[in-house]
Amino acid sequence: MHTPFLCGKKVDLCPVGSEDLDMLQKGYNDPDVRDAMFMYFPLTENGTREKIENMVQHEQAINLMIVEKETGRSVGHAALVRPDWVSRMMTFYIVLLDKGVWSKGLGSEATRMIVEYGFSMLNLNRIQLHVNAENEPAKAVYSKIGFKHEGTLRQAMYKNGRYYDFWLMGLLAEEFKK
Repeated sequence: MHTPFLCGKKVDLCPVGSEDLDMLQKGYNDPDVRDAMFMYFPLTENGTREKIENMVQHEQAINLMIVEKETGRSVGHAALVRPDWVSRMMTFYIVLLDKGVWSKGLGSEATRMIVEYGFSMLNLNRIQLHVNAENEPAKAVYSKIGFKHEGTLRQAMYKNGRYYDFWLMGLLAEEFKK
């Protein structure tokens, strides 16, 4: 049973719990998800438990499961991590672990919700993210929300025999409020 922390139209963002173990393990081991996330090693049941424990116990990160309202199923994971409280900045992370919900607007809504939470509740001034420079759908979502391309991390990740560039994108509180 998920307990909503942030409520949207299509999704709720809920604290991570033991009920998410199967979904996280299945999602992170899915070849398409794993490929999109540049993950190289299988996630075992014990590894998934440890991942959940780390999420729950990490006081310096906001880890939330994306729960589809229509079905009540968790379909992904979103987080704000690596806080810099002096500069009032955090790094955003999202993964939709259920391929069946890709391109249905759930990730867009979850992104907007957690970004708004970061600015309005955590008093952040900046939220940044990294995205594969070739991931056009993700870049479009982030741009629509207001993230700006700030730089390119050249050949930052290796996968399938070649290196990929990653974009650094950032969003300031004043830009998001416009």
